[in-house]
Amino acid sequence: MIRKLILFLFGLALLALTVAMLFLASAVYDTGAQESIGTYFFQTNEWSFMRPGVPVREHEIGETAMREMLIKKYVTEYFYAIPDPDNIAQRTGTYSVIKIMSAPDVFSKWKNGEAVGIQSMSENGMMRTVTIDGEIYKPRDGDYWVVPYRLETWTVPNDMSIDPQVTRGKLIMNVRYEPGIRETTLNIGKHLKNSYNRFNPGYDPAIIFRFMVMDLERVADTND
Repeated sequence: MIRKLILFLFGLALLALTVAMLFLASAVYDTGAQESIGTYFFQTNEWSFMRPGVPVREHEIGETAMREMLIKKYVTEYFYAIPDPDNIAQRTGTYSVIKIMSAPDVFSKWKNGEAVGIQSMSENGMMRTVTIDGEIYKPRDGDYWVVPYRLETWTVPNDMSIDPQVTRGKLIMNVRYEPGIRETTLNIGKHLKNSYNRFNPGYDPAIIFRFMVMDLERVADTND
């Protein structure tokens, strides 16, 4: 009797599983219309090549949003550090992103100042991340942008138990920006294709825009 009951319950479970499988199959295949329904797996990621979808056109983003995106890009290039001396060597080179996006005096000041500190951090296995810490704004009747930032610095490598040092400050930036792309000898289509399909510092899309930091001053930092 017990054996018959067990077999009966097993049969019910098997029937339920079969119905569930048929329902799942019908969800991805319409037998009446003979059409398959494609499935997609979405992954949120900052890198374009890790996201599905077509890149947004510049005019769809708008002048204000595009300017802010380029300012954020510049501030990141200005401050970030990773434990790789080759990285800062590339950033201080002739064709680096920050050089192309900076007036000569601004780049020279960065290279002989902030970049020296980043070089030391890289050689000592330190890492620093950058985030915009509030609204980017231009004071009334001003000709410069105020950019609040937040830095997190990990001073000891491979030890996640140590909290990062947090620093806050502001950059005062005189920015020249015009919609569209700059005059260049680059093959823009090839350049964007390479930057979209893989991460390569030699193919950064930021350098094709008419954006340049003409002057920059750093307000004194505060530590948390």
